[in-house]
Amino acid sequence: MKLNSGRSRFHTLLAISILCLFLFSACAPIAAPAASGPGPAMVEIRLASYGLGDAWNNTLEQTIDGFREQNPNISVKVEFRPIDAYWDKLQTEFAAGTAPDVTINQMNWVIPGAARGMFVDLVPFIEADQVDMDAYFYDMEPEWGWKGGLYGGLLYAGGQVLYINKDLLASAGLDFPSAGWTWTDMLSYAQQLTDPDNDQWGLYISPLNPPYWGASFIHGAGGAVLSDDRASCTLTSPESQAGLQYIADLIFEHKVMPAPVTLQGQENPFLTGKVAIYFGGTWQEGQIRQAGFDWDFAHMPAHPDTGIRSVQMGSNAWSVLSTSEHVEESWQLVRFLMGEGGQTGMMANGVPGLTAVVESDDYLALHQPQDISVVTSDFANYGHDYYPTPDTGEWWSAVGQELSVVWSGEATVEEATERACAAVEEIFARRPAEWGQ
Repeated sequence: MKLNSGRSRFHTLLAISILCLFLFSACAPIAAPAASGPGPAMVEIRLASYGLGDAWNNTLEQTIDGFREQNPNISVKVEFRPIDAYWDKLQTEFAAGTAPDVTINQMNWVIPGAARGMFVDLVPFIEADQVDMDAYFYDMEPEWGWKGGLYGGLLYAGGQVLYINKDLLASAGLDFPSAGWTWTDMLSYAQQLTDPDNDQWGLYISPLNPPYWGASFIHGAGGAVLSDDRASCTLTSPESQAGLQYIADLIFEHKVMPAPVTLQGQENPFLTGKVAIYFGGTWQEGQIRQAGFDWDFAHMPAHPDTGIRSVQMGSNAWSVLSTSEHVEESWQLVRFLMGEGGQTGMMANGVPGLTAVVESDDYLALHQPQDISVVTSDFANYGHDYYPTPDTGEWWSAVGQELSVVWSGEATVEEATERACAAVEEIFARRPAEWGQ
């Protein structure tokens, strides 16, 4: 009996234990799925730019918001700085290892910076991400390329524009210039539109000295400002001198253009309705819209003999600093800014380099009722860069100083170009070896 009783108690306890285990299993909470691991770490990159006014600064911030939305793991801190001494400060920061990750760049900074190893070559990133560079009508290589690398991604372009006062044309009974007009046609228009008694001029060009709008006349005549390798001055060639002489004749022989010296301290005469044909800059469009007269863009005229038409243009870009600890993320920001998001976001401030953007309805609508496609077409078909070199500041200034006396009537084109080239060659002789192309 005692043995049987013990067995009964054992079986009873075993049954209770099994029941408890079953009940515990049934009542236990369902385990949460195992975590897949932490998400991507937040990365902060710094973008530096000189400030260009509240409207421009706000537009850039809003454009970068588009990048932030697409890349929630990348925080972008924008630093707006004074334009004065911007390059000096950036070089100091680079040497100290405190430079931003991304910077706005100018064509006279890119080669000195790339030669020192300041900027990251974007070509490997462009190739790895298969960025379609053929989608750009604007060629970045002349300004941002060096020794096979590309050290900047386009911010936007800008340059020479031909503005026409349509009210003055209507008063003179003249039709709007055709797309195929020539220098001869333009002179005829200017002569009919000049009215000395009312202080009205047929034509005005500003800024005049190369590499700005005077260079387009040099090119039209078959000349150049510098040699193809940017190593020597070519202003003394007969073709270059002929292009400059055409401008001088507008002032002194035909008297259809005011001498620049006579306008010092005065408002731009095109803005006051006193000039019919104006070679100006893309950045002046906003002012002209507020001038109160009817106007539109015209195509650049062609040289009557060479058939060449030319327009000067340049750009700004974004570059990645080689000291960045987040080069890949910095490249992603530059890729966005040079891509559709950035080009669309900043298109009110400059000419986008992407063909799809400059041909978009949104971009065209920004400039209506004027036809901005006239400008972008000339850029795409007849554009010439500003002769980017590391020492642009020096030789631009030297050329301007020597040629200015032509427009005041104090020297001939031949005399001034001889002196200008001598000054340029002296500047080029001081170039450090590492700048070599």
